[in-house]
Formats: sequence, C-alpha cells, structure tokens
Amino acid sequence: MNASRFRLLAAALIAGFLSPSGDAIAAPAQAARPKVGLVLGGGGARGGAHLGVLEVLEELRVPFDCIAGTSMGALVGGAYVAGASPAEMRETIRRTDWGGMFDDSAGRQEVDLRRKHLDDRFYSGLEFGVTREGLRYREGVVTGEKFKLFFNELVRSDPGDRNIEELPLPLTLIATDIGTGERVALRDGNLATAMRASMAVPGVIAPVIRDGRKLVDGGLVDNVPIQEVRDRCGAQVVIAVNVGSPLFRPDEVTGLVSVVGQMVNLLTEQNVARSLSLLQPGDVYLKPDLGKITAADFTRQLDAAQAGRKAALEAAGGLRSLSVSPAEYREWRARVRLAPTQPPVIDEIRVAATRFVNPAELRDGIRQREGQPLDTKALSEDLVRIYSRGDLHNLDYSILRERDKTVLRLTPIEKPWGPDYLRFGLNLSSDFSRESPFNLRALYRKTWINTKGAEWLTTFQLGSDQALATEFYQPFDDRQVGFLRPFASVGLAKTGLFFEGDRIAEYRLRDTRAGIDLGANLGAYGQASVGLLERHLRSTRDTGPTILPDATFRFGGATARLALDTQDYAFFPTRGYRADVTYFDAQHVSEGMSKYGRAEARLGGAWSIGDLTLLGSLEGGKSTHGSLPLGDTFSLGGMRRLSAFAPGQILGGEYGLGTMQVQWRLTRPMPILGLSLLGGLSLETGRMREPVTEPTLTRRLDSYGIYFAANTPLGPMYFGYADSKGRPGRLYLFLGTP
Repeated sequence: MNASRFRLLAAALIAGFLSPSGDAIAAPAQAARPKVGLVLGGGGARGGAHLGVLEVLEELRVPFDCIAGTSMGALVGGAYVAGASPAEMRETIRRTDWGGMFDDSAGRQEVDLRRKHLDDRFYSGLEFGVTREGLRYREGVVTGEKFKLFFNELVRSDPGDRNIEELPLPLTLIATDIGTGERVALRDGNLATAMRASMAVPGVIAPVIRDGRKLVDGGLVDNVPIQEVRDRCGAQVVIAVNVGSPLFRPDEVTGLVSVVGQMVNLLTEQNVARSLSLLQPGDVYLKPDLGKITAADFTRQLDAAQAGRKAALEAAGGLRSLSVSPAEYREWRARVRLAPTQPPVIDEIRVAATRFVNPAELRDGIRQREGQPLDTKALSEDLVRIYSRGDLHNLDYSILRERDKTVLRLTPIEKPWGPDYLRFGLNLSSDFSRESPFNLRALYRKTWINTKGAEWLTTFQLGSDQALATEFYQPFDDRQVGFLRPFASVGLAKTGLFFEGDRIAEYRLRDTRAGIDLGANLGAYGQASVGLLERHLRSTRDTGPTILPDATFRFGGATARLALDTQDYAFFPTRGYRADVTYFDAQHVSEGMSKYGRAEARLGGAWSIGDLTLLGSLEGGKSTHGSLPLGDTFSLGGMRRLSAFAPGQILGGEYGLGTMQVQWRLTRPMPILGLSLLGGLSLETGRMREPVTEPTLTRRLDSYGIYFAANTPLGPMYFGYADSKGRPGRLYLFLGTP
C-alpha cells in the first residue's frame, strides 16, 4: 500500500470516528459521561436546600440517571421526576400555609355548629376510641390528610395516579417499617403515598399502611441513601446532599423535647455516617450551611433553598465535569419534564365501601359532578372538609380509566378506633383570693348508630360544678339538614350572693332538665331550633344568712334558638362573627311561682390587621314577663363579663354588656402544638337592672384591664389584671375550656 492510499484510508477512519452520525462514536460518547445518581437527604424544612441544588444542576446542565430521596428529599426528588421544576416548587412552597398543613381539618369555620360546640368544650386531640379491646388512641398528631392532597397536586396526578415505576427516571424513596425497624426502599406503587410514608415523622404524622407494613420516616434508617443509587442505576458518580439537623450541644439538652430531639438526631447521624463512608473519589458531597434553620422552620424553606444554591455553586468546579452540551441537556430535560395536560372529564364518581359512614353522605359532600372537568382545587377543599367531620382516618381520591370511561374514585378509610369515642376537658381558674373553681369533664360519643348519622352523647362533670347529661341526635336526611334531639340532664352548682363586693351567702342549685328540639343545620355556619323544655329547680342555702328561702320549682314551656358562628378559632379568633339568640317561655309553673319569659341575644366579631386583632361584642337579656327564678337569672362578673368583678357577682332580671379587646400576637404559632403567646387590653361596660344581688350596683359599670394569653394543649390560658373605678383591682387566671 503506497503512502497516498494509506493517508486516504487513515483520513476516512478518522472521519468515521468523528462523525456525529457514525456508529463508532456512540460507544465513546456514552462512556464519556458517567452514570450519575442524585441523593437528596432528609431534614424537614431544611430540605428546602434541595431546590437551590437542583437549580444549579439545571444551570450547569448536569443530568442524572436516578434519584434516591428520604423524607423531604423524597418530596423534592419525587416532585422533580414527576415533572415539577424548581421554580414551580418554589412557588408552591411560597403560597402554602405550612402551619395549616399540620392541621388535618378544614378549619373551625368549615365544620358544623354541633361539632364546633363539642370541640370547644372537649379536647379533639385527646380522643380515645372505645373498642372491644379497650381504649385506643391515634398513632400520630395528624394523619397527613392535607399532605397527601398536597402531594397529589405537586406530582400532577390529575390525569391519573402517578406510579413510581412509570416515571421517566428510576426513583427510590426510603421509609422505615415501624414494626420491624427495617429499611424499606419504595421503587414502585403510588408516588404520593410513598412520599407521605417517607416523611411520616413518628408520633407526629400517622404511619402509612402499605403492603401490610406500617411505614414512617426513612431518616431513622437511611437518611442519605448513597448505596441506593449505586444499586438502582449503577451510578458511577454520586451527588449527595446532606441537610440533616446537627446535634445539640450538651448545654442545649435541657428538657424533654430537646432530649427526644437529640435521641432522633443521634440515630440519624449514625446511619448518615455509614452512608458517607461509601463516598468515592469523584463523588460530589454537598452540606449546605443552614445556620439556625431547624427541621420545623417550614416558613424558612426558601431561605434554605438559597443556602443550597450557594453550596452547589461552591462545588461548581466538580459539577461542571458532569455537564453535557445544551442539545443533550434539552433532550434529557424534555424527557423528565411533564407536558401540561387538560383536566380529564369525569364520567362517573364512586365511593369505596365503608364500615359505618354512609357513602351517600360522602358523595353529597363534594361539588364535582359527572360530565364536568376535574376540579382538583375544589375537590381537595371538599375532601378536607368531609375529613373534618371527625369520622375518617384518611380520605383520598384516584382517577381510573375503564375503557371509554374516566372514573373518580373516593377512598374513605374510617378511624380504626371508631365509631365510639371518649373525650375529656377541664378548666380551672383563680382570683388569687377566695375564688378557685375547677372542673373535669368527660364525653362518651357513640356515632353512626344508623345510616342517617344518629349519635348518642353522654357527658359527665366533676368539680366545683357537677353535671350528668345525655342526648340523642337523629338527622332526617343524608345531608343532615333537619334533626330531632331529645335530651336530659341534671346539674349541681353553687351560686354566691354578693353585697358590696362581699360574698354573704352561697346557695346550691340543683337543676334537672328534659326536653326535645326540632331543628335545622344552616350549612357549616349555624343552627336553628324550636322545642319544649321541662325543668325542676331546687335552691338550698349552703352558707350565710337566709337571704332567700330554700325553694323548689317546676316549670316548662317552649324554647327557640338561632346560633351562627363563622369565627376561625374558638378562643382567639382573628376573623368572623358569632350570634346567638335564645328564648324560653315558661307557660306552666309550680304553685307560688309566676309564669315568665326569658330572652337573650349575643353578638361578637373579630377583625385583624397583621398581628393585631380587634374583638368586640354586644349582648343583653331581659325578662319578657314575670320574675326569673334564681337559677335562671342573668349574671355579670368574671372574665370578659366585667373582669374586675367576681364571677356571677351581679345577678338580675335584665342586663346589657359591651366589650372591646385589642390583642397583639407576640409569637408565631408553633407547628403541631400551635402554641402562641398574645398580649391584650380590654374594656368592658355593662349594666344590670332589677338586680337580685348587689342592689346598689344599678348604674353603668366599667372594667378595664391588661392580660397575657396563650393557646395551649389544655385550652386557652389567660393571666390578667382588671380594675374598675372606685373598686379594688382584681388578678385572675384561667386555663382550660368553658
């Protein structure tokens, strides 16, 4: 072969290797880019740093071949592979009420008045199931209802359920089997459910049941799952992001909460140390400097994103070696990015089988209609509102394709500890002088006695006031608009009789009642009823001179009531109003007692500007005819009813009262616990006509004061000081529910 022919042959071979369409270049080009695995660790709110890392990877055109994530890393990784961009996730985080995410309910304003009254007096968080096996308690502070619906939106499950095995990139989410302690790698099945399982913090979010296992946060066993990406896609280079919480210093471990937190951090750090030992030369390890951002600082996730971005930019030198050409990256990103789709038209709506809840009642609770495009925003709101009724452990939806039909399937899972429940409540107060009443109460609630949602309630109270009451609540229809409520109760309370500020006598009042109400629920905001009431009232002097003779009365007649309540919180509302109008007409009475009528109206509202809230109320009552017996008189005195006077100090047959409070929120509510501290000023003015006690106090009375208040797990707590012109000031403390 002569030299010229050799040069031509060599040139042809070189041209073939360099040609972008040549087969010979394919193998070297693929080998030039090693397989990359992305590992996103767990860390609660600190996981917002993953967004900043993903942004830098996109800017540097660094593709990856698989993702493994734990806890918040599972959320971010799952959303990204499902098609959500970092910018879209930033916007979702920005508009999400993260405090509300840890409250499974739709909010107090969205539950009916009956449920409001129960929740106001008995702790919903201290609800036990009454079962054949004994008392049972829920497995987490929240079940994660809003998290699941949030994940459905984030991974765009409108067209149908997103399954892990159908995603464009291999994805693994790490969870822990709380029963065995085993590490569980979720590589298939429903994506949103797997995300919730991976971040179900034990004791905070209820475990997710999947394939017969109870799954919780994967951070307990593998918080930075490096080995997973090597096994899943044969990753030759690992990009690992560690956002775990640092250990507390010894001097910071000072209480129960910090001890438990340190224990969890120690367990997590141990498995993280094992994972980090698997890093090899050429791997990229990122540990963003997150400063004082804690795992619970969900409002600071975007701050964490900036820290993640900074850490990734500092490692840009190593990351650039993994970058590809713009054309190659566009092709890779197009494969991962999900194209926008139109919501499907729903042809049929089905409700899965239930144990005791009426499926028709669940179906009536959603606004979605057959033949209409799926409205996921409205559907999520409806599902949370239905969940808020208190019967369900979980309520989810899925989109099914059946030949030429699109089916919306609702899957209600009732409380395993239902349908019979036991709740508790308490209150205690003191004026740091003579008044220190306390009460402990219990509620037994038997629900879904029939398909209309009938309930039987029994309450019992011990303490300064004793009571036993029972009622049967029978709705007439699936939507529970109309109802019938027979009831009976017996109570024993003490009433003080005052003169010029001194308690001069005390009477025991035994009040026995029986009656029936016929009413209607006015959506979630009110209730109207009429009924009949029979009472047996006995007053007996306990201490002091005989101001009033011991007496026994029997009387009965017609009742009417209209109640409205749109306030967002029971005790520290920031918006909404309350109205309550009652009337009782005693038409038959015992001998020696006159017939009488009693009417009372109350109106209150709340308005907020930022952390400042204004609370105002007006109320009044009077005897429409006849004289009120001692057990049915109106009263003034006590917290928010002329706070400078003792509770029930002023009794009479007609009164008026106006109050104004200015509250300033001093601290933000803590996630889960909801603890917050407020400071307030109060001004109250009232007048009692036809007084039974304090006969000299018939003029207008004013009370003004200052207080600190807190929303605690035991209910509202108030500590304040109130004063009134010409009277000594009064300290007061209250904790519990009314």
